[in-house]
Amino acid sequence: MRAAAALARHAARVQRRTPVAARRWRPRPTQLRRNAWRCLSSKNDGDDDDGGPVAVTIDDDDSDAPASVGVGDGAPTPDRVLALALARRPLFPGMVHSLSLGPTAAAALQAERDAGRPYVALFLRKEPAEEHEAAELFTPSDLDECLDTVHGTGAFAQVHNVAEGSDGQSQALLLVHRRVDASTVVDAGPPPRLGVEHWPREAWIDEDDGTIPPTKTGRRKKDASRGDLVRALSNEIVAAIRELVQLNPLYREHMQYFTQRVDIADPFKLADFAASLATAKGPDLQIALEERDVVKRLRLALDLVSQERELSKLQQEISQQVETKLSSQQRTFLLNEQLKTIKKELGVETDDKDALVKKFRNRIASIEGVEDVEEESAEEKWKDGVIPAVARAAIEEELSKLEALEKNSAEFNVTRNYLDWLTGLPWGSVSGEVFDVAAAKEALDDVHYGMDDVKERILELVAVGSLVGGVRGKILCLVGPPGTGKTSIGSSIAQALGREFYRFSVGGLGDVAEIKGHRRTYVGAMPGKPIQCLKATKKFNPVVLIDEVDKLGRGGNSGDPASALLELLDPSQNANFLDHYLDVPVDLSRCLFVCTANDASLIPGPLLDRMEVVRLAGYDLEDKVAIARQHLVPKALEEAGLQSTDGVSFDDDALVALIRGHAREAGVRTLQKLVEKIGRKVALRVVRDNDPSAAATRPESEKGSGYAVTVDTLEDFVGKPRFSKDRLYDDAAPVGVVMGLAWTSMGGAALYVEATKLSGGDKGAPKLSTTGQLGSVMEESTRVALNHVRSRLDGELDGDELHIHVPDGATPKDGPSAGVTVATALLSLATDKPVRQDLAMTGELSLTGKVLPVGGIKEKVIAARRAGVAHVCLPDENRRDFDELPEHLKKDLEAHFAATFEDVVGLAFAD
Repeated sequence: MRAAAALARHAARVQRRTPVAARRWRPRPTQLRRNAWRCLSSKNDGDDDDGGPVAVTIDDDDSDAPASVGVGDGAPTPDRVLALALARRPLFPGMVHSLSLGPTAAAALQAERDAGRPYVALFLRKEPAEEHEAAELFTPSDLDECLDTVHGTGAFAQVHNVAEGSDGQSQALLLVHRRVDASTVVDAGPPPRLGVEHWPREAWIDEDDGTIPPTKTGRRKKDASRGDLVRALSNEIVAAIRELVQLNPLYREHMQYFTQRVDIADPFKLADFAASLATAKGPDLQIALEERDVVKRLRLALDLVSQERELSKLQQEISQQVETKLSSQQRTFLLNEQLKTIKKELGVETDDKDALVKKFRNRIASIEGVEDVEEESAEEKWKDGVIPAVARAAIEEELSKLEALEKNSAEFNVTRNYLDWLTGLPWGSVSGEVFDVAAAKEALDDVHYGMDDVKERILELVAVGSLVGGVRGKILCLVGPPGTGKTSIGSSIAQALGREFYRFSVGGLGDVAEIKGHRRTYVGAMPGKPIQCLKATKKFNPVVLIDEVDKLGRGGNSGDPASALLELLDPSQNANFLDHYLDVPVDLSRCLFVCTANDASLIPGPLLDRMEVVRLAGYDLEDKVAIARQHLVPKALEEAGLQSTDGVSFDDDALVALIRGHAREAGVRTLQKLVEKIGRKVALRVVRDNDPSAAATRPESEKGSGYAVTVDTLEDFVGKPRFSKDRLYDDAAPVGVVMGLAWTSMGGAALYVEATKLSGGDKGAPKLSTTGQLGSVMEESTRVALNHVRSRLDGELDGDELHIHVPDGATPKDGPSAGVTVATALLSLATDKPVRQDLAMTGELSLTGKVLPVGGIKEKVIAARRAGVAHVCLPDENRRDFDELPEHLKKDLEAHFAATFEDVVGLAFAD
């Protein structure tokens, strides 16, 4: 009661000190409680969090709230007051605001209001806050720094109501009276209070009051005054607000409130009202709040309301563009629908859905070989038809669904695509196979040189087909080095058999859906490659080449494609191959699958077990010369546009030099690139000779030379040789050096093994170090060779530090076939005897001295011939593999077969 009486006496004193002219326009406090003050939101999302003006009504429904003792400049001026920190924007005097409060702030405001002190100071934070952060009290931890975290100028407001909202947050209804400056923290609380300094009453007195007499021309002597500038800015602000109201009707009630309750001639209140309408950022509004000069404040308010006007114009333009686009689309849609209806009534065009159903049924009739599928019953159509019963049942079911669906629905397009695939497959259509062995052999020989194993296997298929009357699907796997013609022979096989050809690569494939298809529930779903193959070739028995099967992805989140290939490449399962998209069994047993790989060891075991492996060795020098002469050179000259009359010729000696100096790999891919390069350079010379204008660009080195490619002119076309030596050691190899033979996915290669002894020591096991990127298997083979040699010698290597190196250290090496080579090198080192120069060897060595068989004999023999050796030492159990080699590979090469290491020693140290 004492506090209320004190507040009443203080309000009376303030009322008496206020001039009557200044109090005349102010509404009474009871009018604030009885009349509805409505202010609409400024359309800024989340502005109500920081006290943005909203549509509110102040009623006299809270009888417990103390009566107001003053409004505006007549409100009390306490020097210490409860303070809140605003998150996003400041509040301006003269406006009613709805403010979101945190629980602590709501409780504190309600307590102040109940105690008869319904006032609060509100300051904007300097740091940006979350979008919907509510206003809160200063926490005890930041009281010492609270004045540094907020702007110094804020708003002094009266709390009219505090209510809890539906979302759990409290809302306070505030009437802002005046500006205040924060001075210091006077009470730590809780709740904390700040000392504030109230701004004095802001009143505008026009200096140009009419006392200056006019001149003869009717103008006053003072042409421009501060009053003129204030009136001009005020008029601009009022004009901008009126334009803003026309652009956005939401501001209309703001304008009505302002004109009814505020003197429009007061520039201070006009500036505050204009700033409160803006949806600008908090720091920009804070600048207008802190400005004391009336002209500067009017300029700031004019900038803010002008920005808001331009923003409203932009919003209106965007809205008009969207409406225009929508109305145009709707008009086009209505006209199209009317056009379709008219055409349908005239019988010119049928409905799209009916046309689709008719198209699919015509496809079925074409497949079944009948004129009208509607004449038969469903069971008769499915029985003994070309389309399997399961697939035909799915087609009929989807057709019924399609007829019931709306054209604009998503399910309609899914069903249409599914029917398009089902009816687009070549059910029952197969190629007329050719079972002529002679014609098939001619077709294979015309395109490919050598490859006798593959050709023999295809001719076997043709022969079986001629006897049986048809060929069931087979799965072949061609394994060999790159550039040996594995991929290109696929089309030749299809041509020899009279079938269609389809190729797809699975190198790096990691998604099982590429093989099995996607489920229809996914957007953009489609069948896998096997079903796509049938639709592309329009036959059910094509030759399908699956390339790079040894480079399949190793599975992951999208499944294991190698496991998906098991069903595809199993003759007992692919007769009922189930694609995830079609979801009906499809017979792929009549397809001939040909897979290619560089390394069969990288193919998963279950998958490799389903294939018939045919190994392709690399090409020898004679093979490459023949391939270049018969295939590569004619093709390169044709692609370069050269005719036989141009006098272009390739010498066989030049081809030999080209192969030995530039293209030593197992295949012919590098050789093909070099021959094509020579063809292009010859074409350039021909053009320069035939065109006088281009003759001047010919280099001096080319003048006078013809178009013959010989050993002497080869360097002009391809540059200097990449390989200058056939061997690492031209003369006799030193002690401890032996030439071995290796086999990789790239073909065969000659590989030297070097052994050296660094120092002698005490008796005991020798220390062994290896270099050259040797794999674990080769490391074990090296230790086995060392221990076997030690068992043959009487402590000759005991206590020594031995080092074994295999040159070409950048290339990883692994495998057991270097066992006899390492043992021979160590024995040469121990006995200080060199190994014969013209010998290369291979074979796995056991601990007891047995020489075990190895693989890749053909590739290793080709590597030995390429290295120019005259003798090769092979395991005795590989005699059969050597005997099966073509005679031209065994020519000028003497093979020796060893069953034990004793046989190797007798050959290596024969001299």
